[in-house]
Amino acid sequence: MRDVLLLFGMQGSGKGTQAERVKENFGYTDISIGKLLRDKAKEDPSISEFQKSGELVPDEIVEKLVEEKIESLADGEKILFDGFPRLKTQLDMYKRLAEKYGFNTLAILIDIPEEEAVKRIGTRYTCSQCEKIGFKPGKCEKCGSEMVRREDDTEGAVRERIGIFKRDTAPLTEYFKEKGELAIVDGVGSFDEVTERIFKAIDKHYQK
Repeated sequence: MRDVLLLFGMQGSGKGTQAERVKENFGYTDISIGKLLRDKAKEDPSISEFQKSGELVPDEIVEKLVEEKIESLADGEKILFDGFPRLKTQLDMYKRLAEKYGFNTLAILIDIPEEEAVKRIGTRYTCSQCEKIGFKPGKCEKCGSEMVRREDDTEGAVRERIGIFKRDTAPLTEYFKEKGELAIVDGVGSFDEVTERIFKAIDKHYQK
C-alpha cells in the first residue's frame, strides 16, 4: 500500500500553499501532471504540438507518464497529486492507477464560499519564476524574483474558472465520499488555522 493524498479546492482556496505545508510536514512527494507534460514536451515535439494548439494531451499519454513517475519512486514513498484528477476521464484513470499500485487514498476538499475565493484572488500576487503565491508586491520570499499580478486574475476570468471547477472537478469528490476517503475542511480563516485542520484530517485518516 502507498499513501496518496489528493487536494481539491477552487482557485483561491489556498490549495497550493497548503500542499507545500503538507509536503514539508508529512514527507509527501508531489506529482504534478502539468510539470510531467512540460518536461516531456522538451524531448517529445508531439506533446508541444498539443499544448500549442490548446488541445488536451490524450489520457493514455498522461497515464503512461504518471506510471513512469510512480515506478521511479521508492517503495512506500507517499504521493501528493497536484491538479489531478480534474475531469471524469481522469478519475477513471486514477481508479486504474489506485488498483494497480495499491493506493491508500485520502481526498481533502478545502471548502470556501465563491465570494471569498474571488476576494482572495483579487489581492494575490504570483512569483514570475517559481509561481509561489503571495499577497503583496515586491520580491518572492522563496526565490527572490518579482511578484506580479496574473493577467487572468480578473474577476470575470476568476468566476469562469470557479464555474469550471464546480462543473467538472467538484463532482469527483462524491466518488471518494462514497468510499469513505473524503475529508471536507473549512478553508475560511488564516493559513495556519486551515493547515491545522488539514493536518488533523490526515492524522485521523491514516490512524484508522
